[in-house]
Amino acid sequence: MCRSTQATQPRDSIPQLKEELEGLKSQAEASLEKPIERPIEIPIERITPLQLPDNMKQPRLYFDPHKIELLKESIQKHGVLEPILLRTGQNGNFEIISGERRWRCCRALKMASIPGIVRQMSDATALEAALIAHLLSEEISLIEQTESILSLLSLRLNLSFEIIKTSLYQVNNSQIRGTHRSGHFTDQQLRVVHEILAEFGIKLSSFVSNRLPLLNLSPAILDSVKEGRLSPTNAVLVNRQPAVFHQSLISQAEGKTKGDVVSLIKATVTPAKRTSDQQKTDQPQLEQDSANFSHTLEYNPKQLYQQICERIQSVENRAIRFDNPEVIRRLTKIDSLLREIESFNNSN
Repeated sequence: MCRSTQATQPRDSIPQLKEELEGLKSQAEASLEKPIERPIEIPIERITPLQLPDNMKQPRLYFDPHKIELLKESIQKHGVLEPILLRTGQNGNFEIISGERRWRCCRALKMASIPGIVRQMSDATALEAALIAHLLSEEISLIEQTESILSLLSLRLNLSFEIIKTSLYQVNNSQIRGTHRSGHFTDQQLRVVHEILAEFGIKLSSFVSNRLPLLNLSPAILDSVKEGRLSPTNAVLVNRQPAVFHQSLISQAEGKTKGDVVSLIKATVTPAKRTSDQQKTDQPQLEQDSANFSHTLEYNPKQLYQQICERIQSVENRAIRFDNPEVIRRLTKIDSLLREIESFNNSN
């Protein structure tokens, strides 16, 4: 058994690890140009997810329940077509490097074993292999891909997430201005950054502009992206709006294009902002109106009551979006005021 708790630089290159992981996938297809060792049947109860020290962040994949059910049906019909990759663990057990979804399905189906290939790996190599397998997965979201790339950079550069993100922003801004600034990166570390991003077809400028903002999404928006209900691009647009609009925009933006979401924001958020600004401007007038209402109430309360009823009827007849958060907020206020009036009547 070969395990190390030190996050030393792995010797295996990313292309080598990618080639081996893709080789495992190809075993389910036609004949191979070069032979790959045959998998062995590993007892399900002797397998666990990858166990790493607390200072090494492993990829966390969202397991879509619907897709899990589809994979279970496929395994029931055809068996496990692609072996999982494991390393030897403690007490004679095995830890999953790649294939946790298949293992979960087999366990749920109460199968006795699953085909797998076992490797001897240190913690650092195991983490790098798991991250690369995660990045090669067709099920991975852009958020998970971004987190995994940052984990891979952190492992290779021995730097924290925050230092890496800060330095990436500094390097990108420097490139835009045509100056040379590498943040906390040495020249060698910056070359490693470009090499790792290039392995996954990503440019540094695109990673900084389109990927890193995904990590700043609010929890509700983040969950919507991971569940596939909101595209990453639309998620960033929604996240830029005031928090009070998030839930409404999430529900309405599902399945929409970027242009649709921009129009949706203009139709809901922009008018509400104008109303808010107008309320600030008109506050003196509102105070005067309040005084006038008080005067009317003092001399003709029945007429005021009739005016309010007529306006409520007018609102009901107009094409007003009652799912607008600002409309809901005001209706709630009206309801609260009516309850107060009812309590006055009951007390008298």
